[in-house]
Amino acid sequence: MGLKGTLKRFFDLEETVNSSENHLPVSHDEETGKPVQGQHRLEKSGRIVAIKNVHQQNKVVLVEPKRFEEVEEIVGYLKNKQTIICSLQGTSKDQGQRILDFIGGTSFALNGQIRKIGKNTFLFAPEQVDISGMISNWPED
Repeated sequence: MGLKGTLKRFFDLEETVNSSENHLPVSHDEETGKPVQGQHRLEKSGRIVAIKNVHQQNKVVLVEPKRFEEVEEIVGYLKNKQTIICSLQGTSKDQGQRILDFIGGTSFALNGQIRKIGKNTFLFAPEQVDISGMISNWPED
């Protein structure tokens, strides 16, 4: 092997795959146990390692609670790492404040974020969701 091949091996630019590794192993999600379809990467040692998909959060849930009793279902979405847009327009001021306090406390406990996005409308995002920007203050009617 010449100088070019030696440099490629030295800087690990040359991938070598054994013929016995033609089939990629199936990896399973640790939480659900379901097979994970994803990318695979070849390590320096020649082993194939599954790379999990980092962007699993892909659902936004719109809710409009009428009573405080509905809040348990709503915080369930947040605990499952789903983003929530909550409209409190159909509740009384006291009920809306109580619902907002409960969901906000859950969001805080889970290291989530809260943003007001309209009059009596709030965005609750789990920890892995990055929210950038702010909406200016809404006039109160």
